[in-house]
Amino acid sequence: MRKSGASLEAIPEFIARWGAHLGLAVEAHFAPSGDEEAFPNRVSVSGPDASWLGANRGVGLDALQFLLHEAQGEREDGKLAYLDVKGTRLFRMQEVMAMGRFAAERARELGSHTLGALSARERRWVHLVVSREEGLGTASEGTGTFKPVKVFKK
Repeated sequence: MRKSGASLEAIPEFIARWGAHLGLAVEAHFAPSGDEEAFPNRVSVSGPDASWLGANRGVGLDALQFLLHEAQGEREDGKLAYLDVKGTRLFRMQEVMAMGRFAAERARELGSHTLGALSARERRWVHLVVSREEGLGTASEGTGTFKPVKVFKK
């Protein structure tokens, strides 16, 4: 088990300080996601340079989030901070969860439905939304970072 480091409450200050070291004018604050189980501890990053972190499919934001998770020393979803710029990750969560609900409907009709390759976080959202439905199950298929998710009747 990893030793705990930075507290969740200190994350907005970390982001502003690290952004300043990178020459970026950014600020951060906690913002509700609407589904705290799926997207807990959402930290909205804003400011004149925030869009730089979200550029190129958010690789800068991913790198900053990785560093924050390392600083936190946690591995439990409910205790980690998750970064978002201009609501793009919140929108993606809502989009993937809608795909999961659609797959659940199709699985009820056809017996199963497979969604295309998704990241680990996106697969978690599908598993979560389908777990809220009676009589359905999910399974990630294949190997690698991006995998399809099969939704099926139990």
